[in-house]
Amino acid sequence: DYWYDQKAVGVALETFLVEQKEQVMDDECIDTDGYQCDSSTITCQTEELKISTKIPPWSLTSVTDIRDNASKSRQELVGFCEDIEMVDAGGNTISVNYPLDVYYIHAPKCWDGWHPRCDDVGSTLELRDAWMAMEAVVGIDHSSERIGLSNVWPNQLMDIIQFVQERQNKEENGHGDNYYPPPRMPDVIQIFADPINPANELRQICQDHDIEFVSYSTLGTQHRSGPNGNPVLGSSVVQNLASRHQRSKAEVVLSWALQKGMSVIPRSSKKNHIQELSNLLVKPPFLTEEDMIAMDSLSQD
Repeated sequence: DYWYDQKAVGVALETFLVEQKEQVMDDECIDTDGYQCDSSTITCQTEELKISTKIPPWSLTSVTDIRDNASKSRQELVGFCEDIEMVDAGGNTISVNYPLDVYYIHAPKCWDGWHPRCDDVGSTLELRDAWMAMEAVVGIDHSSERIGLSNVWPNQLMDIIQFVQERQNKEENGHGDNYYPPPRMPDVIQIFADPINPANELRQICQDHDIEFVSYSTLGTQHRSGPNGNPVLGSSVVQNLASRHQRSKAEVVLSWALQKGMSVIPRSSKKNHIQELSNLLVKPPFLTEEDMIAMDSLSQD
């Protein structure tokens, strides 16, 4: 049902953190005040571990199923983490299981040819009903800190925004149904966007409503390869900017996205590529205003 083995990912994460902890215990560890460090402080929270996942559209069968799927995903991915304290909607400090960062609806509906599980999918919830279940994932179950939508059209996102606003306004005017959990805007939207298809309308909606925009396939991997291969990385604009700045073509494209206010999730299995791209998180943007105009000229949106 998932695009990756969640149990295997959870085991790998736990193993990594345990090894980190053991390494600190083996090494001489002195804190800034000159005292012996407490290696037990190396935890999911202190390491700021943030893991997100999605529920596929064929699993949007009921409110209970959505909440149960989120709970199961949390357990498989970060169930080894320590509990944390948080403040609930009533202002009370409570202890909860370590949550996922974002739990997404992968897509509102299946479409033909997308996945074998979509071929015989039964009845699923309308997006508004599914969204109320997602609100419970955060507001009641605390399985995730944030909730989001993926692969939605602008009209679908605007409908959910309006649905949330309508219920919020009823509560503020004393005419609500005592919604519990409270209505909640999408925290994050995850959409395919690259210089050729920059998703301008969706990005503007997110900007207007303070929703984080996360781009996937930012390096042009959604396109059919042309004469120069990948039409994004193979474009003369990207190649010229990479040469001028002495950076890789991937760095140029991801810097463009970051300077546009997008979050990015590039995928790589090569350590040197991961290290190269991680530099974008700590070094200042390097594309000039003229560079950004050149990159924007690639848009077919």
